[in-house]
Amino acid sequence: MTTPRTTRRPLVIAAVMAAMAMVAIEATIVSTAMPGIVGELGGLSIYAWVFSGFLLTQTAATIVFGKLADIHGRKPVLLIGIAVFLAASFLCGLAWSMPAMIAFRLIQGIGAGAIQPVSLTIVGDLYTAQERGRIQGFLASVWAISAVVGPLAGGFIVAHASWSWIFWINLPVGVVASGLFLAFLHEGERRERRPVDAAGAALFTLTVAALMVGLTEAGEGRWPVVGLAAGVGLV
Repeated sequence: MTTPRTTRRPLVIAAVMAAMAMVAIEATIVSTAMPGIVGELGGLSIYAWVFSGFLLTQTAATIVFGKLADIHGRKPVLLIGIAVFLAASFLCGLAWSMPAMIAFRLIQGIGAGAIQPVSLTIVGDLYTAQERGRIQGFLASVWAISAVVGPLAGGFIVAHASWSWIFWINLPVGVVASGLFLAFLHEGERRERRPVDAAGAALFTLTVAALMVGLTEAGEGRWPVVGLAAGVGLV
């Protein structure tokens, strides 16, 4: 007779904080390194999509992965999200042009769209309402520290090494987080199988994409593109 495995909450929270740190620091470390990246890769006219593309796919993927986590469990969906994020981070470090960088950032945003909501859902599963306030304080500290450390780390890496390392530093963090989730997060078997609204997810993604295109192109003064994107979003 096998003994059921128990979830080790402190170690799972450590894994959650590590996973969220990868997403949080990407919001600040890349901005500091962008002048060096643009100087090497070019593409100054489209570099804003390095940030907008990441936010686009992260926003669109959040609702999809949240649904998948309800159906298939938090652990497998989160591990897939981390794997996608790490693969895209590795490819970002190898980017040979600005369009390639944007494409890899789009993929990275998909991974972030799984990590962020599912990590918070795990916290909700493991802790009672009375305990969550303290845990939310730990998670908020991740974003606060990343806001300070990210720009400093980005500047230091660009000055003393290749800009590729602003993406590759995610790899060991992600591997450690995945190992902790695999070893210490244990869920009961999920028997519920509900359909995924694929058409709704696709339309939601299209709406968010149109909104992001409109906002980005408005900053460049390309009003015909803004009007087209706004029309698509409204439809």
